[in-house]
Amino acid sequence: MKTKDTQWAALKQGPRVRGFEGSRVRSPLSALRYVICVSLLFGFFGCTSTDELTRLQQSVNSLNIEFNRYKAETDGKLSTLSKDNQTLGKQIINISTSDDNRENNTKIMLGKLDELEHQLQVYWNETKTEINALKKSGLKPQAHSPIAPVPQSVDDANYEASYREAFDTFQKGFYEESIAKFTHFIAKYSKTPLAPNAYFWLGESYMNLKNYDNAILNFQEVCDKYPKSDKVPRALLSQAEAFSYLKDKKSSTTIFKKVIELFPKSEEAIIADRKLRNLSH
Repeated sequence: MKTKDTQWAALKQGPRVRGFEGSRVRSPLSALRYVICVSLLFGFFGCTSTDELTRLQQSVNSLNIEFNRYKAETDGKLSTLSKDNQTLGKQIINISTSDDNRENNTKIMLGKLDELEHQLQVYWNETKTEINALKKSGLKPQAHSPIAPVPQSVDDANYEASYREAFDTFQKGFYEESIAKFTHFIAKYSKTPLAPNAYFWLGESYMNLKNYDNAILNFQEVCDKYPKSDKVPRALLSQAEAFSYLKDKKSSTTIFKKVIELFPKSEEAIIADRKLRNLSH
């Protein structure tokens, strides 16, 4: 039978445990496991002294402290990464929302410009009519007196008021009501210069109600019935967006490319190009 001294000598000649002999451990958790194993072996053979147990306990305490510190640092880094990830996600959402808001504001501003352009065109036509009448009569307009515009016909005044009322309703966000008013306008004033505008804003009303099928149909009316209207590129752009919302990526891509091809220098082409890049991701 082996004596305690023989057991102790055999144990000392055995393989050394890294981390207990003073070597640096790779991980606090690994070192802690090694120390615990060694302590169990010493306890099993019953050959450890009080000083050795004390030193062993100190090593275990030291490694435990180091492990807790390591864990705390890791948890802190993970928490920071999580917060950074959340912040980045919010920034991406804000950028996307900002783009959408800018496009919506652009559409509203374009609607107002439509009215101004129409009013200027009416005024210019009236002015040309007055000048031609003066030329035929042999009179010249006085420099100090403004040219009196020719009064609008009752029909002109009615259709402009009807269009303005429908557009104001759209701007206030009453989309179902604006649909009814634009539909009435188209039925009654389809031959007027504001008819393509009415079809366009009728489509936008349906877009805001997420009725994309009807929106697509009304945007197509602009393109088919009024191919020379300046509303065509806008109608195509909105139509492509409607197809995108319907998950019809093929149709959406085709129409975005059509906008860029037919109207390369327009604001709509710039938006279409950006939308195409988003679809490809």
